[in-house]
Amino acid sequence: MQLILRGLKQIHMGPAKELESVAGMTRLRVQYCGICRTDAKMWNEGHRDLIFPRVPGHELIGQDAKGNRFTVWPGRACGHCRYCTSGRENLCESMQIMGFHFDGGFSDHVLAPTQSLIAVPGDMAPHLVCFAEPVGCTINAIDKLDIRTGERVIIYGGGSVGLIAALVVQSRGGIPLVIEKNAQKIAKAEPFLKTCRIDCHRETHQSEFDAAINACPDPIAFSQSVVKLAKGGRLAFFSGLGKNQSIETNLLNLIHYREASLFGAYGLTRQNMTAALSIIQSHQPAFEHLVEAIVVPARIGDMLPRVLAGEVLKVILDFTGTAHQPATTVRPSPTAAPPSDIGAGPSSTSGLFRQIGEAVTAVEKTLLPAIQHKMDNKTKPLGALGRLEALAIQICRIQQTLLPRVDNKFVFVFAADHGITEEGVSAYPSEVTGQMVTNFLNGGAAINVLCRHHGIDLRIVDMGVSTPIDPHPLLIDKKVRPGTRNFALAPAMTDAEAIQALEAGMTCFLDAHTRQPLDIIGLGEMGIGNTTAASAIISAATHIAPEQATGRGTGVDDAGMRHKIKVIRKVLDFQQPVPTDGMDILCKVGGFEIAGMAGATLAAASKGVAVVLDGVISTAAGLIAYLIKPEVKDYLISGHRSVETAQAAALKMMGLTPVVDLDMRLGEGTGAALTMDIVDAACRVMREMASFDEAGVSKQKE
Repeated sequence: MQLILRGLKQIHMGPAKELESVAGMTRLRVQYCGICRTDAKMWNEGHRDLIFPRVPGHELIGQDAKGNRFTVWPGRACGHCRYCTSGRENLCESMQIMGFHFDGGFSDHVLAPTQSLIAVPGDMAPHLVCFAEPVGCTINAIDKLDIRTGERVIIYGGGSVGLIAALVVQSRGGIPLVIEKNAQKIAKAEPFLKTCRIDCHRETHQSEFDAAINACPDPIAFSQSVVKLAKGGRLAFFSGLGKNQSIETNLLNLIHYREASLFGAYGLTRQNMTAALSIIQSHQPAFEHLVEAIVVPARIGDMLPRVLAGEVLKVILDFTGTAHQPATTVRPSPTAAPPSDIGAGPSSTSGLFRQIGEAVTAVEKTLLPAIQHKMDNKTKPLGALGRLEALAIQICRIQQTLLPRVDNKFVFVFAADHGITEEGVSAYPSEVTGQMVTNFLNGGAAINVLCRHHGIDLRIVDMGVSTPIDPHPLLIDKKVRPGTRNFALAPAMTDAEAIQALEAGMTCFLDAHTRQPLDIIGLGEMGIGNTTAASAIISAATHIAPEQATGRGTGVDDAGMRHKIKVIRKVLDFQQPVPTDGMDILCKVGGFEIAGMAGATLAAASKGVAVVLDGVISTAAGLIAYLIKPEVKDYLISGHRSVETAQAAALKMMGLTPVVDLDMRLGEGTGAALTMDIVDAACRVMREMASFDEAGVSKQKE
């Protein structure tokens, strides 16, 4: 029997697969495995290192074939990087973690790295061994604080980890004070607190503590940890904060003024885990008070939400088969299905998407001979104007005229945030998206300068910026939701959201075109994390490897680049988007601004208006539009060659060649704005340049 996590809030019980012998791995029969809050968070929101399907669990005790008992240091380290050789293998550059990178202990049997096995003392209650990992983590943090006898240590968070931290501090001679705002949790912890003689309060007026530990993910608790420190105090940044939280810089300045020391603490070493067994062995009665329940695996569906909510202390799964088995099976919690806002597909839409799709037709070819003849008879050698000739001919074909004009130019910059930034794929935080949108509206960005210079109308479209944007004459509010979902864990958007975003882009174009007929539009974008979405889209559609599709985006370093490639590979393996299905790719790995650009592209093509793509992001949007309606490619112009390598594969698939190459990688529509002026020049050549007959020049034979 094993518990398999197949997706967000989707954990299933089934027969355990046969475990084959693997070099360097030992097969253990699992006795007990604790449910950690990290397990519950993985179930609820995923994890940057998690690949579905996966058997979770890393707080276990098991027996080998000889009956020897072991707990498992949950890492698998390389053993030779600078961190491993310096005794900090928890930071190994090639770290793999049980229950994340390889299957863990929520199973009858597990394959564990032999080098990670730690023998269990014979006189320890087996279920208490499940505390070895969390105790070891607190030891890793507290070792950095170098607690001296009599020093006062404040600990924020009265869950099992905060209480364990207090016990470890006490064992080092420190005087711990636990702060827990939840009175029910304090009452639940009372037997442990009484046994260990540890103080716990909901708040305190004391200050000037020698050290502090944040043992909960609350930003306020972290802030209070800083405020309560004495000069020269030490803070163990133990519990990571909730995603997308902010900390006041004035607060952080206290670290400067007080010469406080801030120590990050992540995971544990094998030495920490060995030390943890000694702590548990010496305080077994106290740890018994932290055991809320020992349950059979079938209860996992009930337990995970409670662990996640912090309602329980330690819950342990019993795989010995000796506990009473209830007459129930694993049942999903009420939230175990995919997010409730997953709606119906395209059939539930207003019909605009369908109408626009039907209106997009290939460019008519009947006028092409006359167009080509006019260009060839200009006062120049055949083909002498190179790409200008091709651009002029393309606009003539789109407009079905020998006198093409692109007087009315318009650039739409679509903006949205991306949940994939939770995976650490960008060098910039998500809030930069909203800040840059404000910069656009204030007229201070590069796209503003270029649009003013070339006489191009500009509008900014909020498709899903996570921060609120104040109303502005240049702003079009089409927000679908505050950013896409993290598509490493779930589809980026629902079918209904994808249609809504596409139709929003269509409406942006149609409204502007109704006010004043447009001759040409350019597409720009803003969205931290969107190069990851674009790379995933292009890799999925063109079959190029993630290594080929991935660029540096906003400037990630070499390590960030390797991580970004790893994330995209993981995403594509998990999501399995259909390469020929633009809607499927968009829903699984797209972005709202990409959908908006694709919608605007389709709408422009339906009205016979040329579309200038910018860099790799808008090219990915053009590719989505092309997959939805291949005829759209006749209306597309590639503005500039991006330094992002994925663009070339997408352009090759659509048969497009960039007009300019200025080593640009800004986005915003800057390359499109520059190219629109070149297209205007090409049209002027077609309209204004004399023929040989008009100029009275003899035409030389080629």
